[in-house]
Amino acid sequence: MNTGVADELETVTSPRAGGAEKNIAIFAVKLVVTGACFWYVFKQVDPIQTLSGIARLDLRWAAFATFIAMLQIPLVALRWRNVLRALAACDERMTRAAMIAITAIGLFFAQVLPSVASEGVRAWLLVRLGGTWRYSVTSLVIDRGVGVGLLITLGFGILLLPSGLTALGGYRNAVLIVYGALLATGLIGLLLAPRLIPYLERWRYSRWTASLIGDTERVLLGPRCPVIVGLGCLHHALTIVVVWSVARAQGLTLTLPDAAALFTVMVGILLLVPISVSGWGLRELATVSLLASHGVRPETALLFSVCFGLVYAVGSLPGALAWLVYSPSPARRAVERAANEK
Repeated sequence: MNTGVADELETVTSPRAGGAEKNIAIFAVKLVVTGACFWYVFKQVDPIQTLSGIARLDLRWAAFATFIAMLQIPLVALRWRNVLRALAACDERMTRAAMIAITAIGLFFAQVLPSVASEGVRAWLLVRLGGTWRYSVTSLVIDRGVGVGLLITLGFGILLLPSGLTALGGYRNAVLIVYGALLATGLIGLLLAPRLIPYLERWRYSRWTASLIGDTERVLLGPRCPVIVGLGCLHHALTIVVVWSVARAQGLTLTLPDAAALFTVMVGILLLVPISVSGWGLRELATVSLLASHGVRPETALLFSVCFGLVYAVGSLPGALAWLVYSPSPARRAVERAANEK
């Protein structure tokens, strides 16, 4: 998965002709999937009842959920910065404030652009601060991999909790097997990394992969790993709080284990099945299907999922402000590299 993200990031940041066409084609396919999912969901709901549920929303809980979503921005930034420090690629210009601003901008663009394009924006801004393209892309791939790995680990534990929603409509055992297999694959890969690197370095087209594996090992087995993992776990824990708060805004009485089970489904689809635009449509389809098996009306479930997405859309607005007021001037060595390329 990390290699796939790396390839896509390389395409985004590469000036080669054809890269833009490929990204447009991928976005078009995701747009079709999103539209098809919404079409299928809307066939099952009454639009009037869905809209009437908006008037009953408790805006205080919605505002609290949005506030928590905003708090997650600096957590993502600090986790990314610690990855860079573990790679010895963090210089004096990459301060906490600068990294938070860049992360906020990237998360804002993730709401309106494909996720890989938003990561490309983060990589570009980091290069302007003085970073290299290699470590900018590598750090983002590792940071994304840490988030996905923690999601799988937490999801595996959450599905073992005593909650009706963790049954996943009868698919819990299948999901547990998949999550367990992914965890085992990750652990085996980490253990075999020292033996794989020499073989991968022999071929030109696999040297970047060998470098990525080596850098990942440095991060995950280095002294900053506890901080990176802790920030990642806190980020996911706050997402569960957002799920719980959005449910309270609708008057749904969810326990924290129930909210955690919904988190596993809603965020898992976004990170593990990225075939729609920012998870829209596919997330609504999964949420409606899951909650319907527990007596929740499709209209209520649809509004719940849409509100969850809107909370993060509104919570990303600080990134729009940062984009308007923050523009890092190119570092001297970045300017020198650009001059040498010419």
